[in-house]
Amino acid sequence: MSEQTDRRRSRRGAAAIIAALVVVIAAVVVIALLSGGASNPTAAPTGSVNPVVTASSPAAADTPTPIKTTPRTTPTTRAPASAPTPTPQRTRTAPITESTPAVIKKELSVRVVKMEAVQGTADGPGEIAGPSVRFTISIDNTTGKRVALSDTVVNAYYGADAIPAIQLLGPGGEPFPKSVQDGGSASGIFVFNIPSEQRGDVRVTVDTSVKNPVIAFEGKAPRA
Repeated sequence: MSEQTDRRRSRRGAAAIIAALVVVIAAVVVIALLSGGASNPTAAPTGSVNPVVTASSPAAADTPTPIKTTPRTTPTTRAPASAPTPTPQRTRTAPITESTPAVIKKELSVRVVKMEAVQGTADGPGEIAGPSVRFTISIDNTTGKRVALSDTVVNAYYGADAIPAIQLLGPGGEPFPKSVQDGGSASGIFVFNIPSEQRGDVRVTVDTSVKNPVIAFEGKAPRA
């Protein structure tokens, strides 16, 4: 009995060892297969051609065409033309002595014919009645043609500060005619309010045209 039992035990032990070896071999094979597959997971099958991937250059149509630009030029700024400086109108002085002519230009002259102390009357807006001086002024023309007088302006000033005198219509004020013919004379009568105590320094101006000089008569005017 003991001998049979020993044999059975030895057979069982050998079978167990063989089974264990089979398990170990199977495990090694499985591990080897798994290791081989994982080491080259992307390996292509034998005989297959790997596709060659090349970087393609951009198509000619996709290349942007450079835009030609014209350089911007700064416009030339011209300095504004300077306005011509007007020539100041000349002034010629003359004594206010009666009947002494003053030359305006060649063959055209002006003179104070008469000065009178009068009581000025206020007949128009802005006029102030009071002691005044009435001037009779004549323009002589020998230019060979008619001379316009419609733009002629007469003014008067008095005192050291040349205070403008107020012009009055009366008594007896009369403007120049529109013109004076060749060889003739034209007269006008002008009344200015000038205080009696200020008549020691009087200035009467006659301006016939911007093209002609202003004639300024200077001197004393009658007080009475």
